[in-house]
Amino acid sequence: MIDDLASSLGRALQAALAPEQYQTWFKRSRLVRVDDECAVIAVPNTFAKEWISKYYFDEVVASVNTILGVPRRVVLREQPEALAAIEPIVADEPTNVPVEPTPNANADASPAQRELDRASDFVLNSKCTFDNFVVGPCNRFGHAAALGAAEQPGNNYNPLFLHGRVGVGKTHLLQAFCYSVLERYEGSRILYLSCETFVNHFIDALENGDMLSFREKYRNIDVLVVDDIQLLANKERTQEEFFHTFNSLYNAGKQIVLSSDSPPKDIPTLQDRLVSRFKWGMVTEIEPPSFETRMAIVKRKGRERGADIPDEVAQFIAENIEENVRELEGAVTRLFGYRQMTDAQINVDLAREALVGLIDVRRGAPNVDDIISVVTDHYQVKLSELQSKKRTKALAFPRQVAMYLARKLTRHSLEEIGGFFGGRDHTTVLYAVDKIEGEIVKDREFSRLLQHFMDRLGSAGRG
Repeated sequence: MIDDLASSLGRALQAALAPEQYQTWFKRSRLVRVDDECAVIAVPNTFAKEWISKYYFDEVVASVNTILGVPRRVVLREQPEALAAIEPIVADEPTNVPVEPTPNANADASPAQRELDRASDFVLNSKCTFDNFVVGPCNRFGHAAALGAAEQPGNNYNPLFLHGRVGVGKTHLLQAFCYSVLERYEGSRILYLSCETFVNHFIDALENGDMLSFREKYRNIDVLVVDDIQLLANKERTQEEFFHTFNSLYNAGKQIVLSSDSPPKDIPTLQDRLVSRFKWGMVTEIEPPSFETRMAIVKRKGRERGADIPDEVAQFIAENIEENVRELEGAVTRLFGYRQMTDAQINVDLAREALVGLIDVRRGAPNVDDIISVVTDHYQVKLSELQSKKRTKALAFPRQVAMYLARKLTRHSLEEIGGFFGGRDHTTVLYAVDKIEGEIVKDREFSRLLQHFMDRLGSAGRG
């Protein structure tokens, strides 16, 4: 019965909230108990509990009362352990469908684009929204912070400082933030530009003696978004002017969003007072995407192009392109172009041909595909069985062997290895490694077999 109520509550919340709100705050929560006094909803962490309590509690209470037919006190409880073993609050697929790409650049134009301040040097891409952002462990906090800042600009997370290496999704989040603000608050003046443009505008104003116009341009806006703020390094006078611009906007309650390739404290020669101000609000890192997130991105990009990419192909791409979302997108684009030229079905062999030169598989080291091939061949099991939820000894032991070899022979994290084997968590992988190490000590015959596996895999990696 509780499962039916949880699904009903999920559908009620989906109807009451915007898709990005539901996806961010409720997809990983669940109704876990209902009694005569209260309804208990498990949430994954304190951050989610506080945010839901502050901004969505009325909608939650109304939805609970609707599905139960009688009033109940709603209790939000931080229970990540309860969520690990069960499905999310609703198992339905997200209602937001990616926007189909169009070859016509003008067709991408949206009302939001035309409302950016005319001094902006970016154009919003209608596909770079919160709905189209693939959320994973690497970027969940940054996504939530950007969404929160967009919901109440100037109040939540001001300033918002996103940092991370090239190609991890910072620009998508900046665009999604702008797009969301313009949709929520029609007429908002958003100035969205690169730090280089700010520097150039400042230099021009100095040379032309037009600092008054420069300050009016930057201080009479509602939102300032600056990309690559690390370019302020070694520019003492520009830092001084940005400091005063920041103070003016912040004191007026205007939202400031900044991105950088490093956190504030690591930007060389950045004045201490700027470092301090950048840390006033929310500083969050966007990390390279995990294996599961990379697979989700590949499959999402395939659907945007009108076709489903098979899991084994998505796995091949995600396994070999490990850190850069843009490279993942480029790989999908190249794969579909090659498919169109050859009129062939999308499979791993086609992907290998299409992505020669783009994918650089490390020589001398096996990948997970090599490991799975060796293990499934010896134990006469299928990959789908290793990835299933079945825990029979005939499957559990080969799965543990494969996890052990992946841990010893690849650079993948525990979470990524678990992802290869049916989305298991890092504790399962640790248990597998410990179990196999114990078997190696106890069983000399098994120890020789494992060494044989490693010798075969060494040859496969060098091939």
